Amino acid sequence: MAEYRKICRELGISHDSDRDARDLIGSLIGEAPQPLGKLESLIRNRDVVIFGAGPSLGKGVKEIDKQNKTLIAADGTASCLLENGLYPDIIVTDLDGDINDLLLANRFGALMVIHAHGDNVPQINSLLLKFKSPVVTTQVEPIKNVHNFFGFTDGDRAFFLAKHFGARKIDLIGFDFGDTVGKYSDPKDPTEHKASEMKLKKLGIAERLIKGALK
Repeated sequence: MAEYRKICRELGISHDSDRDARDLIGSLIGEAPQPLGKLESLIRNRDVVIFGAGPSLGKGVKEIDKQNKTLIAADGTASCLLENGLYPDIIVTDLDGDINDLLLANRFGALMVIHAHGDNVPQINSLLLKFKSPVVTTQVEPIKNVHNFFGFTDGDRAFFLAKHFGARKIDLIGFDFGDTVGKYSDPKDPTEHKASEMKLKKLGIAERLIKGALK
């Protein structure tokens, strides 16, 4: 939790709001079974490819060798995969991506890992129960039915999910960490554009967490 508290100080995040979001998603999911065994089977001892929403995503998707690999989409990158005839095995999302595409991928079998934080409470309230058998996560202390596999943004949470469940190899596509936001990052602005100051801070955190884990 030390890293999380550091991020809270950097970004002015309310720990109490994140905890409230955790409690909300926990109450909504209730005792519904979460497919943790399936999640682990998709990752353990397997080659995993994780897709981030940087500008290089489109090229990377077209060039990927998907044979015998588990494909993990970070939120809106699921749209890019679908457009290229690929179906993600897992989607890590805080429900910022194109909801219709997320629901479509879920209907085609994508396992959803849905994250709750202080800024997405309305989406959790209105959308969580539309998805089939999600795993739900938090960035504060986990509780019985809400998990914390570490990470902060969708991309680095997908990375730490793969590490947690013992992936044999992890390849990252679209993790550019530059000052340009890819068109799959925000469905409200589906263009490449300069990152805001807050987005740059979040990208910097994601880069720091991933590179720190790779040392």
